Amino acid sequence: MDKTVARRLIALARPYLSKVIVALLCGLLASAVMAAIAWLVKPALDIIFMDKKYQYLKLLPFAVILLFATKGFLHFCQQYLIQSAGLSLIRDTQSKLHNHILYMPVEYFDKETSGILISRVVNDVTLIDKVISDVIRATVVEMPKIFILLGIAFYRKWDLTLVSLLLVPALGISARKLGRKVKQKVAAAQKNMSLLTHKLSESITGIRVIKVFNREPYRNERFIESSLGVYKDNTKAIKYKELNKLVVDLMTGLAIGSVLFYGGMKVVSAEITPGDFASILTAIYLVFSPVKIVAESYTTLQSVRAAIERIDHVLETPVEDKGKVEIKQFNDCISLEGVTFRYNPDAPPVLEDINLTIKKGEVLAIIGPSGTGKSTLVNLLPRFYVPSAGSIKIDGIDLMELDIQSLRGMIATVSQDIVLFNDTIRENIAFGNAQCSLEQVKWAADMAYATEFIERLPDGFDTVVGERGLTLSGGQRQRIAIARALLKDPPILILDEATSSLDNASEAIVQKALDGLMLDRSRSLQSLGRSRSLQSLGRTTIIIAHRLSTIKNADRVIAIENGKARTVTTPSDPLLSTCP
Repeated sequence: MDKTVARRLIALARPYLSKVIVALLCGLLASAVMAAIAWLVKPALDIIFMDKKYQYLKLLPFAVILLFATKGFLHFCQQYLIQSAGLSLIRDTQSKLHNHILYMPVEYFDKETSGILISRVVNDVTLIDKVISDVIRATVVEMPKIFILLGIAFYRKWDLTLVSLLLVPALGISARKLGRKVKQKVAAAQKNMSLLTHKLSESITGIRVIKVFNREPYRNERFIESSLGVYKDNTKAIKYKELNKLVVDLMTGLAIGSVLFYGGMKVVSAEITPGDFASILTAIYLVFSPVKIVAESYTTLQSVRAAIERIDHVLETPVEDKGKVEIKQFNDCISLEGVTFRYNPDAPPVLEDINLTIKKGEVLAIIGPSGTGKSTLVNLLPRFYVPSAGSIKIDGIDLMELDIQSLRGMIATVSQDIVLFNDTIRENIAFGNAQCSLEQVKWAADMAYATEFIERLPDGFDTVVGERGLTLSGGQRQRIAIARALLKDPPILILDEATSSLDNASEAIVQKALDGLMLDRSRSLQSLGRSRSLQSLGRTTIIIAHRLSTIKNADRVIAIENGKARTVTTPSDPLLSTCP
């Protein structure tokens, strides 16, 4: 084991050191009991049978029972504590990974599939508890056991013991070669498991598309292909692990056979007593049990190393730059100065040299054909992405300098693709303000024209909306999202084609809710009964529009074409034809 791996294993086990130490002490005591069993075989047999003190024979079963009961109790304590520590390691590592993922840049999730991340949090982490349960236990408990038992055997008869160890180098070489193969196959299996998890996730989230196109057989065939890959790699890893056990068993048989023949000849020639022979034979037999465990732990270590490398890949991914300047209110304007953005350094720019000022309280509409960078532009404001060139400033302060939580605390978004969590309607609305009361939640729902349909649901505000809120209609999900934004009460609002997927009836209701969200700041404050100075202007609102009805209240309209921004000044502008 190289030093880097050893340090990583120690770092993983350090938080659970107290449990691990007690478990290892129990293991060492169990090893001492085993050594005592091997040591006492000679004097017990010699005294009873050689010295013919048969009165001690009736005590022998009780002594054996006591020793094995003590060993069993110590082994129980060791296993309980070591496995408890392993489960704690899984729990804490999964929490650490989840927390790290939450703070990683959005652009990372554009490149990595959700299935791969889920597999690393669930499958890879499950493997690493073997660091404690197998690898550390084998190193600290089983290795000393081997040396103690070998010490007893050498003390009794060194040449006889040496005969049994002639095949050990071959065992080490075999374990090393097979361990490398195990690591390769486990790494491949975990990679395929990630793809399998991703395909399963896609099948569940895309079930309506799969059904409407009658593609169930095709999706199942793709899933089976990935599942077969996992199966093949796992079976190969199992084959190499079991081959390693087979080699150990073979070596054990050869060693015991050698001791029986060579030791038997020594007893016949009266060079050693039957007690010596039995003691050595017992020690050699017992020593190959921990040898087997150590050999298995080496192959386990290789599979754990593959999992740790994949976990570390996530943990070593830089998190978002938090920024240092805290901003508490929005006073003047948002300015984009020479902003250019590329998704990849070698890709053509999605946005190029954008210069734009958005004044406080202004309602700005952005229009343009699909794929021209409208959503990309607004995703730069909450710093989901960082400009490739140029800068974005709020009240003259560069976004990169702003504390990211205070920046995002001033912004709310309502988009076409609404994300609701598999929780109650109340919790989904309250997601915009964790400290709010039920009364405030109901107020926000009322302002968003959502109360009517919520009260018709079986459990009202306590109705669970299901995964992604799919138990609700598109218009209902939009109104929940608007209520969530209302409850946050942000000075800056982004509406990203918030009504594009709705029918006319639903759009009319949602548009009324959006009008209130954009402009009626004073009514919202008075309804909440807050004591706060009011501003005459509504929220600073940026609307990505696809319909003229959405932009009718806009103070200004800009168009994005080929990555460039220009102001729309006349009703006859051809790009307005993209907004029916």
